Amino acid sequence: MGEKHEARERILVIGHKNPDTDSICSAIAYAELKRRVTGGEYVACRAGELSAETAWVLRRFGLEAPELCEDVSPQVGDVEIRRTPGVSGEITVKEAWGIMRDRDISTLPVTGEDGRLQGIISLRDLAVAHMDNLDTKTLGRAQTPYGNIAQTLCGQVVCGDPQEVMSQGRILVGAGNPEAIASATEEGDLVLVSNRVVSQTAAIECGAACVVVCLSAEIRPEVMELARSRGCTLISTPFDTYRAAYFINQSVPLRHYLVSQNLLQFQLSTPLEDAVRVMGRTRYVYFPVLDEEGLYYGVISRRNLLNRRPRKLVLVDHNEKAQCVAGWEEAEIQEIIDHHRVGGLQTMGPIFFRNQPVGSTATIVWQMYGERGLAPAPAVAGALCCAVLSDTLMLRSPTCTDLDRRCVQELAALAGEDPEKLGEAMFEAGEDLAGRSGEEVLYQDFKVFTAGEASLGIGQSSFLSPAARRRARDLVAPLLPGCPAANGVKLAYYLLTDIRAGGSDVLWAGPGGDALVRDAFGLPEDGPLYLPGVVSRKKQFVPALMEALRRRDRENR
Repeated sequence: MGEKHEARERILVIGHKNPDTDSICSAIAYAELKRRVTGGEYVACRAGELSAETAWVLRRFGLEAPELCEDVSPQVGDVEIRRTPGVSGEITVKEAWGIMRDRDISTLPVTGEDGRLQGIISLRDLAVAHMDNLDTKTLGRAQTPYGNIAQTLCGQVVCGDPQEVMSQGRILVGAGNPEAIASATEEGDLVLVSNRVVSQTAAIECGAACVVVCLSAEIRPEVMELARSRGCTLISTPFDTYRAAYFINQSVPLRHYLVSQNLLQFQLSTPLEDAVRVMGRTRYVYFPVLDEEGLYYGVISRRNLLNRRPRKLVLVDHNEKAQCVAGWEEAEIQEIIDHHRVGGLQTMGPIFFRNQPVGSTATIVWQMYGERGLAPAPAVAGALCCAVLSDTLMLRSPTCTDLDRRCVQELAALAGEDPEKLGEAMFEAGEDLAGRSGEEVLYQDFKVFTAGEASLGIGQSSFLSPAARRRARDLVAPLLPGCPAANGVKLAYYLLTDIRAGGSDVLWAGPGGDALVRDAFGLPEDGPLYLPGVVSRKKQFVPALMEALRRRDRENR
């Protein structure tokens, strides 16, 4: 029986949608920590594209971008896969049947030398081919090697090349007198004969391409010499003519009956829901599975779907449903490491949940290294340092704590970096908008927040230079009016934060969006929406809006 592949036990460490530098770098560092502590297969992933800032950080420290994973719904690779080896299309039908019998499998994948799937053959296909095959020209049509014929008949090629193929002609049973054989045999035929030398000679002289001598009868030297001179292949078999005639068509190469058109196959990444739908429309029991490189991997059956296991996740830098990767409801959340407010996400059972009021998830991850008596590798330390600097706006944000400051100093020392210079270089790279679309800028750090029936979509970018800030405004402003409908929220905002001045311009979309901001921050009814001292979406902007909404609800009761 084929080896079975258990469902993948990878545990995905993943941040929120539209990931920022903290989300990406915390996932990388926490996956490394878990691998070092547990030896498990923890894999850093991302639920969206990298921002320019984050891409610069990864390049700066020579780190690979986490694996893109935009949906964690169950996939074919999450079920038990039977690692049945593929077979060559050149094996005989008889060999194929033996393999199916020995492996207890009813569908056989056929692969090339490069490991790519060429087709499949089912037990039903073989049965139909055997029972319905009355075509005496099958061996020629299938370009059957003479070695296949000898192997199937438990014999041997005693004259001729086993690799040479039968390319035309019929299968004849050379019964009767030599005259009857001579009258029936045509050029290129294969003739089954007994021990009579005259019958053997007659078949050869009439142009037979191959003569099969049954019952292991002696083949005289003069017959051998005649066969060589006429280019006729001689095969000796212990079978009598009845058994030889019965089995001979099983020497056809498997490729002749191969199903290769409209082939039903799955990738490891095929959504399980799609696989179930396809399986329900076909008679096949087993289905081939290809790996990420398109090479044959194994087979699955409907029965395997009963043993599926959910993906295992560790969430970093978020704990709200709206920010989770698609398909999270069907996954098994094992841990959450975060520094935001506790949202409405629910789990099926108790999990490890670490949530601290610090400026960055990276700070918590750095703490956890220390608690284990470990230190991150220099490259990972540098990435974590950037994550803290990014989330705290170079330690200027009101979310920044003494723990964040100490974290930055220790991580910068491990990475051999000056934190102030590192932060400036990072933000300058992030605010370079050359070649970027308005949509990319709008959604590079966009999150949805909910409180009761209120839902707000809020994006933010931070800048050191006024020119970059103006350029971002020009790109985002035309797109913002369509943002609420596109994201299923009532109001949408975009903060253009000035790191040096410590304030934010606010763009808005949706009915009453400007009035809500003015109410929340006590701004006059006219004039620009500029919030001096407001640089934190999480700690300043969102709480103020939510409180204003609650206040309105109380007043309207």
